[in-house]
Amino acid sequence: MNTLSNQNGSSLFMILIAVAMFAALSYVISQQNSGVTSLANEKIRLLASDVIDMGNKLADSVARVRLTKVPNTKISFENGSVAGYTNATCSVDTCKIFAFDGGGRDWETPSIDINGGKDWGFTGNLAIQNIGTTSADLVALLPDLSLDVCNRINVMVGAYASGGTPSTIAAITANKFTGTYGATAVNDAQISGQKSSCFRITTASGTAFSGAPLSRPRDCLWR
Repeated sequence: MNTLSNQNGSSLFMILIAVAMFAALSYVISQQNSGVTSLANEKIRLLASDVIDMGNKLADSVARVRLTKVPNTKISFENGSVAGYTNATCSVDTCKIFAFDGGGRDWETPSIDINGGKDWGFTGNLAIQNIGTTSADLVALLPDLSLDVCNRINVMVGAYASGGTPSTIAAITANKFTGTYGATAVNDAQISGQKSSCFRITTASGTAFSGAPLSRPRDCLWR
């Protein structure tokens, strides 16, 4: 999941992650070979890169809206693909992420290979430890990633070195963001201070998760 905006900050930090992503992608292309294992690893890296790229674009769009002095409570993720994101305090396009005069972003559904085609979710119900204040953060969530892709994402964003494993969180409740924040602390040593990371989750509930709630420890969540 990507922390799009922590309290009163912006998301310009995502540009640094984008640079790292492009460097990693170039490495993947230059190191490809004909081995079956190498091809499988390459696909995992490319899928992880796609997820990071989508997160970067979303974060940049939130930053674009915030730079026009739109309050963080007026940000709207209203779109033509997934219902339930209408923010009653946002009546013009300049505060909408998925509007040309706002964030300028088109809705992008992940490919089947990434997570079965489940949509991104956006919530103000999570407070990531050591990110900004103890108040809730504005977070983008992507559920049902494979463990291999989750691991590669964490390596690429610097959450841990190659060979590490994602943390497991017992339960998360996250509802669609419509202008209000309500913090549920996410306290984990591996996630603490990370503005982007992927972790395993036992049970996820709330309207921000598309499809059936996650119920298996092997399901991974990118934020």
